[in-house]
Amino acid sequence: MFDFFSQKRLQNRGLSSGRKRRKTKDSELKEWLRSGMTVCGTLFLVFAGGLSIWLILSSNQTEFFNGKKLQTFIGVAVITVTFMIHWHVSLPDTFRRNSRVLLMLLVIIGQLILVQFSRGISEILAKDIGAANFEFLVAPYAFAAMIMSLLIGRRHATFAVVYSSLLGGLMVESFYAFKFLVYSLICGFAAIYLANSVRKRSRLVMAGIFVGFVSILLGLTLGEIHIPWSSFVSNSPTETIAAASENVQASWEMFGRQALTAMVVSTLTAILVGGILPFAEIAFRITTDVSWMELSDLNHPLLKKMTIEAPGTYHHSLVVANLSEAAAEAVGANAAMCRVCSYFHDIGKMAKPEYFVENISEGQNPHDDLTPTMSALIVIAHVKDGVDYAIKHKLNREIIDVIREHHGTSLVRFFYHRALQQKKDFKLKVEEGNAREEDAPEVKKESFRYPGPRPRTRESAIISLADAVESASRSMQKPTPKKIEELIDELVKDRLHDDQLDNAALTLKDLATIKQSFAVTLRSMMHTRIAYPKIGKDAKGQEVATEPSPSPKKQKGAETQALRSIKGKDSKGKDSNGENNSVEGPA
Repeated sequence: MFDFFSQKRLQNRGLSSGRKRRKTKDSELKEWLRSGMTVCGTLFLVFAGGLSIWLILSSNQTEFFNGKKLQTFIGVAVITVTFMIHWHVSLPDTFRRNSRVLLMLLVIIGQLILVQFSRGISEILAKDIGAANFEFLVAPYAFAAMIMSLLIGRRHATFAVVYSSLLGGLMVESFYAFKFLVYSLICGFAAIYLANSVRKRSRLVMAGIFVGFVSILLGLTLGEIHIPWSSFVSNSPTETIAAASENVQASWEMFGRQALTAMVVSTLTAILVGGILPFAEIAFRITTDVSWMELSDLNHPLLKKMTIEAPGTYHHSLVVANLSEAAAEAVGANAAMCRVCSYFHDIGKMAKPEYFVENISEGQNPHDDLTPTMSALIVIAHVKDGVDYAIKHKLNREIIDVIREHHGTSLVRFFYHRALQQKKDFKLKVEEGNAREEDAPEVKKESFRYPGPRPRTRESAIISLADAVESASRSMQKPTPKKIEELIDELVKDRLHDDQLDNAALTLKDLATIKQSFAVTLRSMMHTRIAYPKIGKDAKGQEVATEPSPSPKKQKGAETQALRSIKGKDSKGKDSNGENNSVEGPA
């Protein structure tokens, strides 16, 4: 209660905004549920036990383990343990996340349920049509492959395809097991390849159609789909032409039904995956490329508000998005995520847009009336304000993480330099006897650092570097390719030496590729243009050239001469104080 009245008094005096900072603190129970090995082992144990009971209860005389309960438990246990070891060795990071383990096991169970359901459909079709060649055409082989590929990635989708195929082979008749394994693996791998980098739901449906074509080709190869003209070749000599024609027509009808069945099942599987995706994203806090593309709409209320209240920040965010997206594509990171997160990474500046360099008008710098420490506090606060905006508008957790991490624990260099300069000037006054030494301002470096955390993902680190590069490039005078490359190299080295990239999974090779991508993108944005000649009118009112138009060769020669004249000057994009203007300080 006393804190409430204290807060009110500060608010009335104009010393508090009245807003409470949101604090997130995970309990030990949540952490145990999230990454505890006991929970992980329990999930696999329940999976193996439940699947074994299912196989025992649903088995018939033609399956592998019919009436052999112990062998069923052992077979499922061996496959499950192999799965655990394989996953732990190949992808240890996601194996420690129990939400990902639960998702994988649920998808495999879903695939097996659909396989079991498709067996009943194939029996119905066999009775109605009088053919038993639909066993492998109605199974939704692409389900696990597509949904895992879109949610987590192709490597995890490969695990889902392989182990759902092995476990599914235990559910079909023993004489069908090999063909089922071939169908499931090939169609699953084809679905992984086709569903890679799907950014529109229509592309997902097209991937399902192509998987249907793969299923038809497999059916023709394995003899499950009969070639229509084979009936005419195999007719006896005594058979009439009319009867042979009827047999060929019946064969074509059967071929059409089988091909159509494979296409329809694969297409419906893709539609089912598209319908399940939004619920899976919400339940497991995953954002797919499809959702990232939907979030990239610039008509979002926050972005529209930014165009009005902080237009300079809005333009800065667009440039950072272009830089980070190109760099992410170059190193194989999530380019769609980089673009969307770049749009929102500086939304906190809308709380006080006039205090940031890109929004400051000429002759109106509010930082001139503030101490460097207060200016740094205002600049640093845009990170927390951005988190508040993001939570209020229910943005994705990945976007919130990028907002918190895009400055890491880096230094607000501009104001730190100004504070050191003021301290130096004050010491001169002390030496001259115009001030007392005990009144000297105290400059703590920690007061000029962002709270962090440092970037923890590749995408967050790329956006952090792109943000610094874009900000610093604005202070360059007459940029040249060499000056751009030197600026980028200096900024990346500064982040490395400041330990800002320690938690991001970027190799030195990745950093070299990112620097090259930044240089290419910046050169295309800051290129020079040919000077356009002026056109006037003579005494008769006819249009004439008021000055000679330079030829392309002369124009190019003039540009080269101009570049040579400034070579070696201001090659690192320094500001007037000799510091990189890579932070949100005033111009």
